[in-house]
Amino acid sequence: VTVEPELFSPDNDGEKDVVNISYKFDDPGFVGTITIYDAKGRLIKSLLQNELLGTSGTYSWDGVTEENERARIGIYIIYFEVFGLNGEIKQFKKTCVLAANL
Repeated sequence: VTVEPELFSPDNDGEKDVVNISYKFDDPGFVGTITIYDAKGRLIKSLLQNELLGTSGTYSWDGVTEENERARIGIYIIYFEVFGLNGEIKQFKKTCVLAANL
């Protein structure tokens, strides 16, 4: 699982407006959930809820919260949890920074 860019600015200037969360798994059949939290552990956005994943893919966050407001400048934790058909659970934690104009 990778997060790029780690520093993004959702200001609609065409540069680094979203953060991309990419994954690649060896086997198909994983179900995934992606949630984004602020530095204090508060839920900011649910990007994905128990959806069937392919062996690779990318999801994007545009800095918008669950309330459809722009998230504040700061550090965010991206929590990606996947469940396999055999009961296997994988958890990934990555960080990104939402900045003002870059």
